[in-house]
Formats: sequence, C-alpha cells, structure tokens
Amino acid sequence: MLVEILGRENYASQVASFMQSHGIHKVIGFSGGADDRLQGVPEDDDLQLKYIAFRNTFHERLISDALKLLRGYRVAILTGGTEGGIPELATRKAKEYGFKTIGVFPRKGKKYALGSSLLDLSICVDPMIGEARWGDEGATWTSLIDGMIVIGGSAGTLTECAHIQKINESLIKNNEMPKYIVAIYGTGGTAEQLPHLWAKPHVRNVCMPMNRIYTGQEASQFLIEKLALDDYFDPRIQPIQPSNGESN
Repeated sequence: MLVEILGRENYASQVASFMQSHGIHKVIGFSGGADDRLQGVPEDDDLQLKYIAFRNTFHERLISDALKLLRGYRVAILTGGTEGGIPELATRKAKEYGFKTIGVFPRKGKKYALGSSLLDLSICVDPMIGEARWGDEGATWTSLIDGMIVIGGSAGTLTECAHIQKINESLIKNNEMPKYIVAIYGTGGTAEQLPHLWAKPHVRNVCMPMNRIYTGQEASQFLIEKLALDDYFDPRIQPIQPSNGESN
C-alpha cells in the first residue's frame, strides 16, 4: 500500500489502521548510509569494490543479529524504503525474518523506492514548501518510530537523530516514553559521533545507552528492555540465535 502525504494531509489514521490490522505495537527504525564509499578511490578500483563487499557483509550481519533477537515481538521495521545501503539491507532482512515493513521516502526518491514485495506500507512524502528534495521525509520518519538503530550514516541520519532528541525534550518533560536511539560503534559516520554531538545531557542519558554498543544483538536487547517489548511478545514466533561471529 502506498500512502502519499501531500503537505499537511493527515495520514495518522492510515498508519494506525495498518498497525492495528497487523497487531503491531511498536515501530523500530533502521537508519544509515545508502551509498557510503571510500573517498578519493575510483568506483571501479579493486580496493573500492572490496570495501563495498566488506561493508555490505558487515552491515548485513549487524542487521541480521538485531532482527533475529526481535523476532516474536509485535514490532514493524521502518526504513528509508529505497534501494541501496542500510535502507535496502534492513528491509530485505526484515522481510526474510517475517516482519511487517514500512518505508518512508521523499517524492524525490520515489523512483528508487523498493517494491511491494519488500514494503508492506510505502509512505511517499511531498515537501511542505517548494520542490521535492531528499530530506523531506525526515519529520515523518521520526514521528513514526519508537526506537531506532543507527549504523554509520551521514547528514540524513544525523538530522533524524537531532530531530528525535528535540522531540524527546517534550516527551520527557511530560513524563512520556521517549524515542530511543541506539548507535552501533565501529560503523563510522553518524553512529560513531552521536555521543559527542550536542544534546541536553539529561535527554541524551535517558534515550541513549550509557555504554557503547557494538553488536546488533546488544542494540536490540537495549530496545527490548526500554520499550518493554516483552509485553508484546508472541510465544508462537521464537527469536533466532544471533550469529556469534559465524557467517549468516
């Protein structure tokens, strides 16, 4: 199903209906780069090709281990919903493990959007003002998630995290559950720098892990505890043991 958001159109009821019809209680987002490359190295250079192969394998393992632990919990997986990088890897793995998937992308990225075989709900966001650009989807993306796992990433991921921190100021002030952010160290980019970027200390301490997270399993365990996902566990669907260093 494709939901196209035009300006201030209220899409909340459509998303709520999707979640209710599939028994979904929480939404977990995966955010990260879609086209990370070694800077200064030609696209067809053997070093660049080997780096991309390693990066994809590494990211796939992190995502796979995170999703294996989340199986059985009534959550949907939200991504940027477009081809390449973390958005596509996370979407494909989520479908492989039986999760419902949501993709949020701007009108500018519609031609790169993943198809209905991978996305159960596609949300195409038009700009509030002016022509369509990458980044128009940010406010919608952050409004839908309850927790997010950050793998690498650059400006788009950084913007999403900053927006969530601002939203959390109000949520925490009103004694509501914040939106949790889990960065996986060792993946570079935004994930590596998040603890060093300015945010109100009490907000950051509530919504982010105090200790460094290095694996997908640790990231999911943090979200399971913070979002009280055990309240939404379906015992008929058992989690899968993470890889523990073995190949997927």
